[in-house]
Amino acid sequence: MNISRSLRNMNLKGHDFSKLIFGLPFFLIFIVNLYITRQQGFIYAGELAVFAGVSTFISIMLSMRWDIEILVKESQNLRESLSNGIITILIISIILLSISYLYFSYNQTLGFNIYLIYSAILIAFYELHMNIFLKKNEIVTFVILRLIPPILLVIFSIQDFLPSQSWFFSYFFSLIILLFCVFCLHRDVWNLRVSLASFFHKFVLMLAPTFSALIANSISVVWLISISYLFGSYEAGIWINAYRITSLPVVFCGAVVLPLVLVAVGNKNLNYDKYIIMFKFSFLLILLTLITSLIFFVQGEQIFYHLTNQKSSLSSLLLLSILFISFMQYSIQYWKELFQSVNKTIIMLLILSIELFLSILIYSYFDGVNIETFVNWILVITSFCFSLILLLIVTSFLKFKN
Repeated sequence: MNISRSLRNMNLKGHDFSKLIFGLPFFLIFIVNLYITRQQGFIYAGELAVFAGVSTFISIMLSMRWDIEILVKESQNLRESLSNGIITILIISIILLSISYLYFSYNQTLGFNIYLIYSAILIAFYELHMNIFLKKNEIVTFVILRLIPPILLVIFSIQDFLPSQSWFFSYFFSLIILLFCVFCLHRDVWNLRVSLASFFHKFVLMLAPTFSALIANSISVVWLISISYLFGSYEAGIWINAYRITSLPVVFCGAVVLPLVLVAVGNKNLNYDKYIIMFKFSFLLILLTLITSLIFFVQGEQIFYHLTNQKSSLSSLLLLSILFISFMQYSIQYWKELFQSVNKTIIMLLILSIELFLSILIYSYFDGVNIETFVNWILVITSFCFSLILLLIVTSFLKFKN
C-alpha cells in the first residue's frame, strides 16, 4: 500500500501502473542470459558479458549522455537533444575508428575485434532513438522495440555465433527496425541544422555527466574484466550470473520505474521536489533489497543452481555480498541521473573516480587465490564510496530545501 502511494505521489497518471510492461524487456533479457548460460555454459556467458560490458561502456562515450538528456529535459528540447546526440556520435565514432585502425595497423601483434567499436556505435544510436518513444509516451512501441535485441541475441547464440558476433548482429538488425519505425512515425524529430557555436557549448556542458556515466559503468566492467583475467572466463561467468540474479529486483525497478521517475523529475521545476521523487524510489529499492537478502540467505545456493543449471562453489554469504554490492552500485547509478538533472555532476564525478581508482588498485595488487576474497574487497570499496554518495545526497538535499 505504501509503495503504491509513493508511486502515485510522483505525479504520474493513474494509468501509469499499466506501464509495468516496462518490465517485459528486462525479464526477457534476464531469461535470455540464463538460457544462454544453460545452453553454452559459464565460459561463453563470461565472454559475452565482457564484450557486452566493454561495448556498452564505449557507447556511453559516443553518445555523451544525450539519450538521458532527452528524458530529463523538457519535451520542446527533444529535437535539439536528438540532433546534438546524432552529431556527437558521428564525430566521436569517426575519430575513434580512425585512431583504432591506425594504432592496430602499426601494432599488428595485438588482436583487434572489429565488432567491438561497431557494436558500440550501434548501441549508441539505438539508445538515443529509443527514448524518443518514451518521451512521447508511446509505451507499447517502446517496449516492443526493446524486446527485439534479446530475442535476436538468443537466436544468434544458439546458432553457435561467437559472443561478439551474436551481440553485434542483434543490435545491427534491431537498429534497422528502430530507425524504420522512427522514420514512419516521427521523422520530424530528425533535424541536423544546428548552430555550431551552440552545439560546442552544450558539448562542453555534457562532459561532466558523460565522464560520471563512463566511470560509473566502467567500475562494473573493471570488476568483470579483473575476475576474467585473474581467475578465468568460467569464474567471470559465475560472477556475472550471480550479479544478475541477486540484483534482479533492483534492476527491475531501474527498468520499469526509473524511466517514469526520470520523466517526472524532468517535469519538476524545483530541485527539492526532484529529490523527494528520488527518495521515494530509493525507499522502494531498499525494501526490495531487504526482502531479497532474506530469500538468498535461506535458499541462495539452490536458487543459483536451478536458474543456471550449472554447479558452482558459491555460498549463500557470498551471494549476499554480491547482492549488497549490486544494490549500492545500481543506487549510485540511479542517483547519478538525478544529479545530472540538478547540475551537480562534478562532486559525483570525483567520488566515482575514487571508486574506479580503488577498483583498479585492488586488481593491480591483488594476490589472493580465490574469488571470495576479491568479492570482499569489492564490497569494502563499494561501501566506502556509497557512504560518500549518501553524504552528498544529504548535504545537497538540505541545501536545496533551505
